[in-house]
Amino acid sequence: MKKREVKKNSFVEGTIVAYFSILITKLLGAVYVIPFYKIIGTDGGVLYSYAYNVYNLFLNISVSGIPTAVAIIIAEYNALKKFNDREKTFHLANKIIGILAVICFLLMFIFAKYIGLFFVGDLKDGTDVNSIVLVVRTISFCLLIIPFLSVLRGYLQGNKYLNDPSYSQLIEQIARIIVVLVGSYVAINLLHYSVPIGVSVALTGTVIGGIAAFIFLRIKLSKSKLQLKEGVTSLKDATEKDKKIVGKIINYSIPIIIVAVTQNIYEITDQKLIIKGLYMIGYTATRSEYLASIVVTWTPKICMIINALATGLCTSVIPFIVTSYTEKNYEELNRKFNQAINIILTVSIPLSALIILFSEEVYRIFYGASIEGKYVLIVMSVTSIFFSLQLVINMILQGMKNFKMVYINTITGIVINIILDIPMILLLNKIGLPPYLGSLFATITGLSISELIVIISLKKQFKFKYGNIISTILKTILGTLAMGIVLFLIKRYFFVTDINRLLLICEMAVISLIGVGIFLLIGYKTKLVNEVLGEDFFKKIISKFKRGKKNEE
Repeated sequence: MKKREVKKNSFVEGTIVAYFSILITKLLGAVYVIPFYKIIGTDGGVLYSYAYNVYNLFLNISVSGIPTAVAIIIAEYNALKKFNDREKTFHLANKIIGILAVICFLLMFIFAKYIGLFFVGDLKDGTDVNSIVLVVRTISFCLLIIPFLSVLRGYLQGNKYLNDPSYSQLIEQIARIIVVLVGSYVAINLLHYSVPIGVSVALTGTVIGGIAAFIFLRIKLSKSKLQLKEGVTSLKDATEKDKKIVGKIINYSIPIIIVAVTQNIYEITDQKLIIKGLYMIGYTATRSEYLASIVVTWTPKICMIINALATGLCTSVIPFIVTSYTEKNYEELNRKFNQAINIILTVSIPLSALIILFSEEVYRIFYGASIEGKYVLIVMSVTSIFFSLQLVINMILQGMKNFKMVYINTITGIVINIILDIPMILLLNKIGLPPYLGSLFATITGLSISELIVIISLKKQFKFKYGNIISTILKTILGTLAMGIVLFLIKRYFFVTDINRLLLICEMAVISLIGVGIFLLIGYKTKLVNEVLGEDFFKKIISKFKRGKKNEE
């Protein structure tokens, strides 16, 4: 019986499926922490924060660049009809990722105690180092499965099987969340194990999720085996030497790894320096760790929607950047760069304003009432705008093959952040502001300077102009202010806070929709939407809607 082949996907179809899969995955990732945080409590939240931030660093070292490199190289060999070289690339990539994965696993497992001491070594009455060792070693086993899953995704994407890798992310997230919630609840509430053991059980969800997604993709791969093997004879018949293919993988991977790892270094250094800085000014070890976990792990989970939407909207711009740069059409390159930045600003600023307006309620819904959580969430929502900008700017620079500028702006930002963390904490404490916000102001300063470096460099090198970005900022702020004033009045006179969580969420959703409507109306009147998304944006939507209705009839 002939196996059913998996269908290849068009660029548009793949982009739509990928975007909604990422969006749903991010939303699930944000929502599941509500019950999870209630199960593990603040002590468990601190432990989870330590484990996941360290794991993400090692994961990005071993994973972030290679799958993308594999997708690019395999697509290139497919275009050249070099099918044996394509398969050889997949084979070599698995070898490289295997070596990296084992090295990262061993480093994380063996040096777990030193990782724990790095965070709490000089604290009295802080989290027990042995508890940190337990959770770090537990999650380190993920490094033996997730890297291979990522390479498999890259292989399928390079062969234009775009939907299945997206579905696998959703499967991975769902399986992980089930194990996290059920496992931690059973361990802590039913079996009455300690919180560190409960957190460790929850962390195994990442392994189970990875295995579930890997099995799903292997099944899909087996169904398309006949189609993928067409034109393939043997790896020995490949025309490219191993050294050349490995060199290509490394060259494509390094810039992506640097950008991804930078985010983790921001988080880890912030967590360490926040604890150290707060401890210096008299906070207890427990309090310092708790506040650091809020800043580094828990509020970013709420704000990830800002980054996810901005990145998703800008994904379609990147191929045009590559084309314009290759053709040396710098005027078009400037226009696309500005459009990408404008999309980020137009989406992120009003979203940030909504989070600020409902900061107290949003944090309470996720983690319980906390005045510190409210203040951190307010500043974090602004910080997320700068993170979104840096992410997309670096994506564009990579599309322009300007890797040197990626390194310069990234390293500059992180160095400034590290230098300013403790001084900012001390300064805010001296002037009477919450000192735990100091690291976020340091991060904003570092990101702003690194982004300014890129803007100045592109202006000098390619004569970029930024007039319409300034126009977008002004119009976006105008729309956001109008939205904010109306929603503030609605919240003050009609908002009911002493209701259950579900009704509170519904109430916030309705008010937010009113706010979005006001913003879009202002954006339409000021022609902001036309400038950012194109003059025919609404016309296309209306025409598709009409076409859909005709098809139904």
